[in-house]
Amino acid sequence: MKRILSLLLAAFFLSPLLASPALAGVRFVRHGARDDKQNQLITYWVTAPEPTPPGLPLVIYLHGSGERGEGALLTSLPLFLKEGSILNPGAVILVPQMPSNFGQWISLQNSLEKMIDRTAAEYQTDESRIALVGFSMGAIGCYDLANLWRGKFCRVLAVSGRVNDDVEPDAFATVELRTMVGTRDTNMPPQSAMDFAQLVEDAGYCSEAVQLDSTHGRMPNKVFMSANMLDWLWLELAPEVTPVPTVTPKPTPTPKPTATPKPTDAPPGAVTPEPAPEEIYRTLKKGMSGKDVQALKKAMYWLGYFNTINLSEDFNSVTVERVKLLQKNNGLPQTGEADPALQALVFSGQAVKTKTAPKPSSTPKPGKK
Repeated sequence: MKRILSLLLAAFFLSPLLASPALAGVRFVRHGARDDKQNQLITYWVTAPEPTPPGLPLVIYLHGSGERGEGALLTSLPLFLKEGSILNPGAVILVPQMPSNFGQWISLQNSLEKMIDRTAAEYQTDESRIALVGFSMGAIGCYDLANLWRGKFCRVLAVSGRVNDDVEPDAFATVELRTMVGTRDTNMPPQSAMDFAQLVEDAGYCSEAVQLDSTHGRMPNKVFMSANMLDWLWLELAPEVTPVPTVTPKPTPTPKPTATPKPTDAPPGAVTPEPAPEEIYRTLKKGMSGKDVQALKKAMYWLGYFNTINLSEDFNSVTVERVKLLQKNNGLPQTGEADPALQALVFSGQAVKTKTAPKPSSTPKPGKK
């Protein structure tokens, strides 16, 4: 799998985001939601920054089987937050408590939906930025719930889980999926999750899988104490001050030919690119990489074709799929390649946006060849 990172030494994940000893942990507030199907009151816990501005992202954490009953806050991500070992940079965090007499998270879908809707309404969270996180049994729940409520979550982090047979890759069409498994995990062998991550990627969706040299029980520490993983998990979901795009040195100006008068019968809204765009851009296609690839992807982010601005310099299968969607929305042949004319259209700021496009202060500049 070309996007799987085999990090057996786990060096990348050994830079913990630790709080200073004087910094207190967060305070979780207890709530309850009645599950009508099970006729039982289900406890859940919520923590949020104080004061809580509207528009924060919502992060939902599903615990493993060992925390059934009363253990939701006693291990893993909730414990690290309570202790102040890791910091909440600005998200509303919801932690449901699975009762001891239940099997899997999917069986609590009735009360879970109430918890999510109530929390989102109470804290006025951003409905387009709901992340689902789970460990072990919780990871199984992540796959099941993303399959059940398609389009509800923007990001799913599944740690040491397996995938049930009825979960479909198409359920992750609008989700950034990150799969974390341990190579020495005998409780939850990693093959099921790794195979599914590959299916999601093969379908053209955003999927990344990481293998760590770890047993099942050590995975929460390796994942949730990692600054890099926390950056991906919720720092990118935090309230955004309109970012200023990274300034990329402009190519040396090429003398332009004498301007040709534009035709008077151009259709309304038509975009006329600068003369000779091939002198500025190269055609970008799958397998290529470079600053110009990254600049194009970032410009497409502001048009709503990517869910995150932290994009690589690689023109991969996900990039092909997003370029095809861009071409489709702009009435162009869906080749999956970004020729100079398409890049000129994107950087002009006149390309058709998606409904989820953010509002940057200015259009990102193209990168160098």
